[in-house]
Amino acid sequence: MRRLGIRLVGTSTALHELTQALEPYGHDLGAQEPAIDLLIEDGTQPVAQDSPGMVVMSLRLAIGPLSECGLPALQIRCYDRVSQLLAVLDVAPPACGNGQQLRRQAVTQLVEWIVRQVSGFARNPGHFAQRASASPLPEQSLQGLEGLAYLHRLNRTDEPALLQKARTPLVKQLEHSLRVFADRPALEIAGLSLSYRRLLRHSLAIQQVLRPLLGPGQVPVVGICLGKSVELYASILAILGCGAVYLPLEPGHPLPRQRAMLENAGATVLLDDGQHPLREHFTGVDVSGIDSRHMDERCPLALTLPSIDSASMVLYTSGTTGQPKGVLLSQQNLAHFSAWYSQYVELSEHSRVLQFSSLSFDSSLIDLFPALSQGATLIVPSEEQRRDPRQLVELIRQRRITHAFLPPALLSLLPMDRPLGLEHLLTGGDICEPHVIEQMAGQCALHNLYGPTEATVLVSSRRMRADDSNLNLGMPIANSQVLILDEQRRPVEDQVVGELYIAGPGVSLGYVSQPRQTAEHFVHLALPDGRTLRTYRTGDMAKWTAEGIELVGRQDQQVKIRGFRVEPQEIEQCLRASQLFRQVAVVINRERRILVFVAHADPSYSGAALAALKQHARQTLPDYMQPTVFTELTSLPYGSNGKVDRQALQALVVQAVSDNPHCLPQTPVEAQLLDLWSELLGLPVNEISTDDSFFHLGGHSILLSTMLLRIRELYGRSLPLNRFIEAPTVQTLAALMGDSAPGTAPTARAISDALRPLDIPVLPGARAGDRHKAIVTGANSFLGIHIVEALLVAGATEVACLVRENPGQSAAIRFADAMREYRLEHLDLSRVRVYTADLRQPRLGLEAQVYERLARQFGVLVHSAAHVNHVMDYASLAKDNVEPVIECLRLCETHCKKVLNFVSTLSASSSVGADGQVLEAPAASTPPLYIKNGYNLSKWVAERLLGRAAGQGAWINIYRPGNISFNSHNGVCQPHKNRLLLMLKGSLQLGRVPRLGLNFDLMPVDFLARFIAFHSGNYVAERSVFNLHNPQPLRWETYVESFRQAGHAFELVSVADWQHHLREVGRENALFGVLGFYLNGLGEDIGDISMIRHENARHGVEQMGVQYPEKAPELLRRGCQYLNAIGFL
Repeated sequence: MRRLGIRLVGTSTALHELTQALEPYGHDLGAQEPAIDLLIEDGTQPVAQDSPGMVVMSLRLAIGPLSECGLPALQIRCYDRVSQLLAVLDVAPPACGNGQQLRRQAVTQLVEWIVRQVSGFARNPGHFAQRASASPLPEQSLQGLEGLAYLHRLNRTDEPALLQKARTPLVKQLEHSLRVFADRPALEIAGLSLSYRRLLRHSLAIQQVLRPLLGPGQVPVVGICLGKSVELYASILAILGCGAVYLPLEPGHPLPRQRAMLENAGATVLLDDGQHPLREHFTGVDVSGIDSRHMDERCPLALTLPSIDSASMVLYTSGTTGQPKGVLLSQQNLAHFSAWYSQYVELSEHSRVLQFSSLSFDSSLIDLFPALSQGATLIVPSEEQRRDPRQLVELIRQRRITHAFLPPALLSLLPMDRPLGLEHLLTGGDICEPHVIEQMAGQCALHNLYGPTEATVLVSSRRMRADDSNLNLGMPIANSQVLILDEQRRPVEDQVVGELYIAGPGVSLGYVSQPRQTAEHFVHLALPDGRTLRTYRTGDMAKWTAEGIELVGRQDQQVKIRGFRVEPQEIEQCLRASQLFRQVAVVINRERRILVFVAHADPSYSGAALAALKQHARQTLPDYMQPTVFTELTSLPYGSNGKVDRQALQALVVQAVSDNPHCLPQTPVEAQLLDLWSELLGLPVNEISTDDSFFHLGGHSILLSTMLLRIRELYGRSLPLNRFIEAPTVQTLAALMGDSAPGTAPTARAISDALRPLDIPVLPGARAGDRHKAIVTGANSFLGIHIVEALLVAGATEVACLVRENPGQSAAIRFADAMREYRLEHLDLSRVRVYTADLRQPRLGLEAQVYERLARQFGVLVHSAAHVNHVMDYASLAKDNVEPVIECLRLCETHCKKVLNFVSTLSASSSVGADGQVLEAPAASTPPLYIKNGYNLSKWVAERLLGRAAGQGAWINIYRPGNISFNSHNGVCQPHKNRLLLMLKGSLQLGRVPRLGLNFDLMPVDFLARFIAFHSGNYVAERSVFNLHNPQPLRWETYVESFRQAGHAFELVSVADWQHHLREVGRENALFGVLGFYLNGLGEDIGDISMIRHENARHGVEQMGVQYPEKAPELLRRGCQYLNAIGFL
């Protein structure tokens, strides 16, 4: 075989890959004339006049028509120097319809084909003597292969008729419908039926008042804040008719959020009912009393003809910074969506459409404009019907609703004993529960919709089958395309995960007054043919499958550690705030270890900066965000782009350095246990000291259960978990496994903290604040949000809710999420203010002006926030459960005196009578009666501190709840954080439930919250401690029998038999995370409540004029229904 001098001319990717493929054959690929034997060119660049002896291979591409799979067949042609066809390569499209796969397949076959041709020529100079024939298709350069990557069979969505229809402004379409269907019902709301004619008149009447208020120039923005009413729907039509942009506001949202939206959007006018607190800052129009009876309906509604690209509405979504982002939707966005949706679900004047969604959410567009443009009837449920699944189902059936959009969370709670009678049921915005898909797909057309607000509600849809995956997003809607791109923004092949981009008429105009974020998320993609494609970058990760698009997750830096989403950047920012090092970087490795790298310490710390940084982390970060290893470098590595090279940091070998003197194993058992810890924690043995805390080293409840099971396997015995938790070290474990008992629990720090000086001057009683204004910490927790509800019901004029923000989740969003999760959307938010707080910080992390306002105007503080963890030690929990108590006390004695209501736990009880009964008395000087784990100790320390403050004149109420359980009205509970329910679920999974002879505690969360709210404004020193279990009788057997009646089969067995079968428990069993509490005993969480005194609590219940709630079958049934509905059981 000859060594050829080869020159390759062109810029295509295919030619580049051909060059790489030819390199191993030893030819001279950089040959220059006259040493060139073979010139290969791809048609992308002009070729200079070649020498007579040179053989030329000119490669060209012919693309055929689209086949059934949505892709074309290809023909690659090879010509000689005089354009005679030497050979052809036909490439059939793959059946999957993925253009990137076709491109890859074509390039691979092309490269292999040309390599064979070159080898043939190297062996035989007359190799190219043969001739070939080609199809009549036009041809182009090989660069044309790159454009194929952007094709996909599912993106064949062209419907020109819909695009043409969308050129008619939406308001013209709506006005046409209002007149054509004048005598048909448009709205059924609050017991009234309103015709299209009356809706038109009302819209014209409002428009008559609004139009003179809108100045010339840019398209004006009009805010509208009304509850669902005739005025609300008429106002929207009036605004659109004026050619203005409408901005819907949710009346229940906090006023600062509403004002931020109005100001950000540049709103000039606010339509309301005359009562909105912000109307003085804008041109307020009270639309509630406008008379439309004498309005001339012949007047035009559409006063202007806006272009298809002009703005028509702005919807606000949650921003990653916690600030809402305004998405500007155009006339075309709305007109095209309405036209497509009407066709998709077969809307007509006979359709009856549920208008469920709030108009400030994009899902309301599914209900609203398509229905009105087709002459359908909108049925608007009351707030009570929206909140109560049974009432909602009854409404759907009674009012013969044909079309409804309902969110997945609500669908999972709907009673499904009978068909709903719907023709089309639509859902989206979250993942639908599999049992909902299975149940509903057989009743009606069930559609799963996917898309962000930025793409006008949705971009894909799927009519679900009963066995469909709940991650299936279906196919792009008409005229829209989905691109799934890799990090270099190249299309991916099927089953390859990439980021999802959206193109088409639904892509909105961008964000209001946020050009940087608009440029970041609304991306102009440069296509291989020179065109640009405007897309929206979603941040969602997805892949192509044979069934459509499948959602995979989010494209961000968040990592799940122990079930918590951890954002490295948040840890980084927290550590930077210490200003101890000039350079800080945080990475999370494959073992989920959080690694901190720092450089350039503050010289004033003279070598102690790293220790100070660790202390800063312990004080400011929750336990699941605590770094595993801190490493100081001379400088951080940087890449060529000037950014910290995090991959290089991950590759560094790092070692954890203990702050304490290293204790080596003293016995063979300690050495064996050290090896086990090394395996479980993923740490080298030499990094672990026998007196290190299991939890400080990264242990958690799942690893704890794994460790106890391994000890059982290795040594054939169980351990008393409670004693280990008191001092979670290798030394303790070894002592528990031997004959010697471990030393006393390390309560020295707790006792010391309980005696720390308070240094908080106490105000006189005459300086009492307003007891109708209450502050609630942890207001988004299960108990906290019920306390907020109870305070509002009790007549509080204002409730200040202190909530910690998370990465990408503002305090307000977290509070709103809690309202939805616990079915409390009915809260009167006009009396609620949500403030961002961090209770671990001085002054509770509040802004200065907020702190001052709370300190001067409020008279009650309910401290319900806590880090509830029954396996961590005291040192880890003190910063969350003790330090905030001091700050709460300080707030209560600043400017005006407040009653401090502290939510503790029965497990922290420390006083016992001579008869052995637990007393309802202030905390004793000795630690808790029950296990001295970190949580109980932290609550005991807090009680001791507050008891001392009460002795100095502070007003302190202590509430000690027992087993907080189901809401008595709807069965809502918090099962994933309730150890008893996890134990019970795991036992049901085993099919064996232990037989226990005890009176079982069950305190409904709403009753407990009512009790706290009722007494929160009063302080009586002699009755200031309340043991709040529920003394009503309930046998354990009766409790678990309610689960049998709910359809769960199990066998009641002895405790010994149950514990014997615990060894069968695997990670999929709910018991696994709490297994350690039951392997060697039942723990004190299943206690007999008959030994607990509760005179103060009983007196408090009598003062309320009620009785303790009965543990009746109806309460148990509601709880079981809820647990079934959310898929817990």
